[in-house]
Amino acid sequence: MRTKSLMIVQGGGPTAVLNASLAGAISESLAHGNNRIFGAHFGMDGLAKDNIIDLSGMTVRELELLRNTPGAALGSSRFKPTENDLHRVVEHLRRHDIQQMIFMGGNGTMHGADRVSTFCREAGFEIQIVGIPKTVDNDIASTDRCPGYASAARFIAQSTRDLGLDLRSLPQPVTILETMGRSVGWLAAASTLAAVDADDAPHLVYIPEIAFHQERFLADLDKVVARHGWAVVVVSEGIRDADGDPVYQVRDASQLDPLKRPMTGGVGQFLAGVVSENLKIRCRSEKPGLLGRASRALVSAQDQKDAELVGRAAIAALAAGETEKMVALRPIQDPGSNGYKLVPLKTAAGIERTIPPEWLTAGPLAVTAEFRKYLQPLVGELFSYSSSLPMGLQTTGAS
Repeated sequence: MRTKSLMIVQGGGPTAVLNASLAGAISESLAHGNNRIFGAHFGMDGLAKDNIIDLSGMTVRELELLRNTPGAALGSSRFKPTENDLHRVVEHLRRHDIQQMIFMGGNGTMHGADRVSTFCREAGFEIQIVGIPKTVDNDIASTDRCPGYASAARFIAQSTRDLGLDLRSLPQPVTILETMGRSVGWLAAASTLAAVDADDAPHLVYIPEIAFHQERFLADLDKVVARHGWAVVVVSEGIRDADGDPVYQVRDASQLDPLKRPMTGGVGQFLAGVVSENLKIRCRSEKPGLLGRASRALVSAQDQKDAELVGRAAIAALAAGETEKMVALRPIQDPGSNGYKLVPLKTAAGIERTIPPEWLTAGPLAVTAEFRKYLQPLVGELFSYSSSLPMGLQTTGAS
């Protein structure tokens, strides 16, 4: 039987474990006897330009290094192909004799995979296509979690805990920590894992799923500072007011992304100015930004396992003749069929999953204990520190 040729495409923002999915897919494909494996350099943009990399000769050592490398080794893009681009994609797939494709990415990439599959079918070109979920936003529908999220969540939770210990040491009045999250608050909400007791950071959390009210924010912050003398506030970059408008948005046309969306980010610095002006106290902002999704040092063990699993599962699905499916992770409490299931691409294509309403609260931390119960086993243990003061030593009176 003729060996089938595989094309792999990475799309959207990189993560700390995306390449573990790539390594898993390549390793599994080689184990199935497939010696024709290709990658599109810089995602769909590269595929439309016939910018193709041969992955067939990767060694065991190279795959192990790839497995533990952050970013997107093939290169990624946020490229929305035109009709002419899709014609070129089909032409290149035919010329390379590709029968199978894997798309690794978020809900936008799953939408792109579904579109390519439909276009190929209508063009009379037979090809199998399977999607692999990936995003630090954790907003893909039909999967319990998205590889990439737990590691970024661990980075935010640990950073919030560490930031809190820094502030209470001086102490500084207020720091606002801004997380990624254009439309959903999964990452900002992860900061709530940092707190051991009610006095710990974070003290206030704001996410896009709950409308932001500036006056209420200032009043709540004033109370926290009056009680503790300091405060850590965590905000998602995409928080919105009661009218659904972004609290802050970069309006410079030169800062639009390739999909013509305004650049997110900057709301933390904006709110720091609001606090300083209205409460007349010092307030600074911190924005790890891309560091939060790129940090290899804080990768979650479960996330690494999930990322490799979905890569291998995609190859198994293709070998079983599946197409127009996405590999979806099952809850870790109910793993079922080896921890995953296959769902139609259309159930994930372009559909955004917000934090479920039952996990939201009007309280200062925005999310309930049920949210933390879901997240904690995904993130794993954070570094724990001494609760004694100061810095592990007991204060003694003068002798």
